[in-house]
Amino acid sequence: MRSIILIPARWASTRFPGKPLAKIAGVSLLQRVYERAVESKRADEVLVATDDARIAGHVQSFGGRSVSPEGEFESGTDRIAAAIRLLGGSFDVVVNVQGDQPLLDIEDVDQLIDLLAASDAEMGTMACPLASDQEFQARDIVKVVLDSRQRALYFSRAPIGSLETAMHHIGVYAYRAAALETMTSLPQSPLERAESLEQLRALQHGFRIVVLRTSKPHLGVDRPEDVRRVEEELARLR
Repeated sequence: MRSIILIPARWASTRFPGKPLAKIAGVSLLQRVYERAVESKRADEVLVATDDARIAGHVQSFGGRSVSPEGEFESGTDRIAAAIRLLGGSFDVVVNVQGDQPLLDIEDVDQLIDLLAASDAEMGTMACPLASDQEFQARDIVKVVLDSRQRALYFSRAPIGSLETAMHHIGVYAYRAAALETMTSLPQSPLERAESLEQLRALQHGFRIVVLRTSKPHLGVDRPEDVRRVEEELARLR
């Protein structure tokens, strides 16, 4: 089974313009994510998907590879689907690794690929326990509740279930290639628009999403002030 990791990266971010090239302890955010991704033992290829020449040039500067799908995209998933079409679509599993997760544990990504391959689901993603009621209430933290087969029932920015039954969703997605093409051919669903969560398009259209439970929250960079937190965590891990 051939797998590929694609890292969608765009320059225009409302909260943090130019975020992929922001320095984290002297190394760009995007390079840190890419270098973690290439450590995968399951992915046959790793590429950045971007339509920005500055980002593509930066990827080339550190020896990485990129692909440049053209057009306007509603989400990172729509961008990677366009990238797969450019690449010829010769992959069974496509993994969307967000370009803002420099502390991503690549072993979890490999486990997610294996989990999807062993299941009858069309998609896979990750979740970890919520750390506090503050996280449970926070709209910046997406929550997911699962069924007894560890499949996603619903995702929301609002509190759902309870602190004990909901989990902190981690924005890494694995898709069967055919399911990715089908999902991105569908219009945005009402739930997706209401919550601004692309995975709800899949759920509302009947896709099965299996969830890998992990203990690691995969601290990411959403705003400029997050850089300091990630640098402190990197220092602690060293």
